[in-house]
Amino acid sequence: MHDQKISVDIDGILLAMTADLDDARYIAFVSFRKDGTPVSTAVWVVPFEDGYAFTTDPDSWKIKRILKNPAVTIQASNVRGRPKRGSVAVAGHAEVLDPAAVARVREAVRAKYRIMYRLLIERSDKKAAKQHGSATAGTAAIKVVLAPSGQSA
Repeated sequence: MHDQKISVDIDGILLAMTADLDDARYIAFVSFRKDGTPVSTAVWVVPFEDGYAFTTDPDSWKIKRILKNPAVTIQASNVRGRPKRGSVAVAGHAEVLDPAAVARVREAVRAKYRIMYRLLIERSDKKAAKQHGSATAGTAAIKVVLAPSGQSA
């Protein structure tokens, strides 16, 4: 595992990827209330497209907060959301993904967290599928695209 920041320049866009985020089992996802108060939540995370993504309930406060203010920070953490020693909080921009992307994020999460996913998520997935006719009903996903290098939190 690397703790150093790796920067890649693609078509003039500087993407800062942190190796500890790529390897993290959990991240502390920090979004902000209207008054600017940070709210940290530990979430499972997967590298996704040009950032990192996770699933959540579509009615969650995380979704409501980022719709008002998409500025967030993420940092490798433990299951309780406490930052890992030596990890760096990185600023980013969060967005709610469309249903097709939600399905891809769910598959990536399922692949990364196999046993825990089966124990914690599959049962509720089956219930949602039965109630709503879709395995992705009731699920949303958030993607975080990191800010250009030099804009850590």
